[in-house]
Amino acid sequence: MDKLASAFHSIIFLCFILIACQFLIGSNVPSSPLNPDPTRTDLFNDLHPGVHIYRYDWYEERCVLYVAEMDRSHTDLHFEAAIARDQILGKETVRSAAHRRSQRGDRRVLVAINGGFGVLGDMKGYGGALENLHIQDGELMTQPASDKEACLGMTSDGDFLIGPVEMEAVVTAGTYSFPLDCINQRFLDGCRSILYTPRMGYSTHTNRKRAYEMILTGLKLPITGKYQSEFIIDRFGKGGNNAIPKDGAVISFRSRIDKKLESQLSEGKRGKIEIGLKPAIWNRAIQAIGGRVQLVKNGRINETLAKQHHTQNNPTPGKRQRDLALSYEPRTALGYNAQKLILIVADGRRAGYSTGVSLYRLASLLIELGVTEAINLDGGSSSTFVVDGKVVNRPSGQRERAVLNTVFITVDQPR
Repeated sequence: MDKLASAFHSIIFLCFILIACQFLIGSNVPSSPLNPDPTRTDLFNDLHPGVHIYRYDWYEERCVLYVAEMDRSHTDLHFEAAIARDQILGKETVRSAAHRRSQRGDRRVLVAINGGFGVLGDMKGYGGALENLHIQDGELMTQPASDKEACLGMTSDGDFLIGPVEMEAVVTAGTYSFPLDCINQRFLDGCRSILYTPRMGYSTHTNRKRAYEMILTGLKLPITGKYQSEFIIDRFGKGGNNAIPKDGAVISFRSRIDKKLESQLSEGKRGKIEIGLKPAIWNRAIQAIGGRVQLVKNGRINETLAKQHHTQNNPTPGKRQRDLALSYEPRTALGYNAQKLILIVADGRRAGYSTGVSLYRLASLLIELGVTEAINLDGGSSSTFVVDGKVVNRPSGQRERAVLNTVFITVDQPR
């Protein structure tokens, strides 16, 4: 009996050892010169057969990252970009945005991360305004601006696109034509004329005294990448912060306009807006988001990041620096290859848990994970990784921050 009990205990012990080995070795990513001792812990294994989620412990860099890989061969899975609260001037937590999207009933959000850069504070009413491209369900809400290289989109055929991308837009009023520089953005450098649609919110929030604005009605909405529509001038005059018509838009001018143009802007006159994206393939994008810095291009690290990294003296893992590209911070990134879409969030600013990564190290890791193209999204306290309605990572601000836009992996809901 004692021999039987001893044998039983030996078997139990052996099983325990095998399970432990499987966890510590079988679930590890292969070691590499960059990361000689990584550990990958699988999470949410029953979420969807085409979605693989794991925690990546990078001991060499003292960083904890969360990764979601979407198998692109699963036709019931989708990449989506979502604006906070369905309008430009507004902020929302990633978890709230995911919940609101799932409530529509056609798809359920499996994974969500924070999106791009813009105005997080109020800034004279512009809180929520984006600084780069956002296309949602085919609607062009903001044009490529602050970093035209760092734009990532998807066509209706499921093909992924990555920058550079530009917008070409012209407004014709009477016999006069002028370029349209921006859509639904605050007056950034280079935005001499801005088209504000109902997606902006109730009004333009421009300067009441200095702006010149043209109120348009009869406009075809929504605005798309390849777009053409006639309009009727409701009125034109000096003074900003005009209300945006539900069936129209407002064009705001940064400074006093040309006298020849002004002579064409009488009430009731007709005009036309023409918009297109370059390269032309971007006109087929149904989802797109812009960030800052294309981290990976054709499977290689951004050359500027590589030069910055290799010219700094004794780069120290975990060290924060004035140069944000070199500093170790919480990060969010979005990338893909021919088989997968990959969402990644690195926690940071938490000594003893995770100090974050530099942009160079993040790009290096993405390449190790098989990414061929990737962009950097907003980081810091905005970096948030939500799975099935739960915040999985540890945002550095101690709580979930309201952000400007989000990226989703969604799945079709049964009808």
